[in-house]
Amino acid sequence: MRALPRLIAITDVSVLPAPQLVARFRRLAALARPGTVALLLRDHALSARARLALGGALRDAAREHGQALWVADRLDLALLLAADGLHLGEASVSARTARQWLPAAMSVSRAWHYGALEQSPVAELEGVDALLVSPVLAPRKERPALGLPALSALGEQLRARHQAYPLYALGGVTADTAAGCVAAGAAGVAAIGAALAPEPSPLLAALACLR
Repeated sequence: MRALPRLIAITDVSVLPAPQLVARFRRLAALARPGTVALLLRDHALSARARLALGGALRDAAREHGQALWVADRLDLALLLAADGLHLGEASVSARTARQWLPAAMSVSRAWHYGALEQSPVAELEGVDALLVSPVLAPRKERPALGLPALSALGEQLRARHQAYPLYALGGVTADTAAGCVAAGAAGVAAIGAALAPEPSPLLAALACLR
């Protein structure tokens, strides 16, 4: 099993400009125990050049403090940045296809928007290391919140199939709700706003990954 973080901190330059975002994520990476945070480069609207530059700054921050860099969707950027993980969105290639191009040590996660396996394309699970389940606690993009009971039920279904992928709760996660997501069976959480907070210590403490 590849090493996986407790917190996946997702970039969003619409929340903070890139220099401030990098500074916040650098502080987050420094405050967390090594190996417990992945900085996920997303921001699809940025130009390739700007996204590569942001990824390089995040990689440096992650490496300095023993954390991981993940990249969303772009296999080429993941390879150029020597990322530790690749996150595949709903419209991305399959994990099985992506693995043909990736180093064996690179983690692969996938977006998961279903509350039960019978509602979902189970074939998409092949080659995956973890699932980012969303939206869990708040509606997003016209999708209703799945809720913590659905997160727990999904975990039980996967274990029954001997496919106990680590699940990450995404959508509405805060420092106050992160521990509840873990108690419901999540391996950790993924967040934008909570990860970009000026003081991320409460979130890290809730996930038991504060230094």
